Amino acid sequence: VAAVSAAGGIGVVQPISMTFVHGHDLRSGLRLIRTITDRPIGLNAVVQKSAKIYEDRMRAWVHVALEEGVRFFVTALGRPDWVVRLVHDAGGVVYHDVINRAFAERAIDDGVDGLICVNRRAGGHCGTVSAAEILDELRDLGLPLVCAGGVSRPEDFKEALDAGYSA
Repeated sequence: VAAVSAAGGIGVVQPISMTFVHGHDLRSGLRLIRTITDRPIGLNAVVQKSAKIYEDRMRAWVHVALEEGVRFFVTALGRPDWVVRLVHDAGGVVYHDVINRAFAERAIDDGVDGLICVNRRAGGHCGTVSAAEILDELRDLGLPLVCAGGVSRPEDFKEALDAGYSA
């Protein structure tokens, strides 16, 4: 995460990985990242409705991230409305993972600032169309669009930007 941010991107922390894979309490993990880079970082908030304990944990993690100065959030797998409210109140932005127009329109209704267009080349995700197809489907929605999947070389990145993606 720190390396991505230090290189000019926005490294995004997945709190489940930070806690259960890397063994850091989220707050201490965010502070550790801050010792490596002073560049912006983000937090991935999976907002699907599932077990109450998971929802409560995610809500707590969002609050911790905001307290620690995180102002870029990526949401996925549910309604991002509550994250949008909290993050906007703190002056931050929320981008939401989407795989089609229906999910994009719901996220826009919830007030997101941008869309992460998950295409079929996004490993481990459920996108079913190409990067070009989802871009064509969503480009008229008026929000920044991020290409998610199939970008591993500088040439891929340039191709995505040339096609119309914002990042």
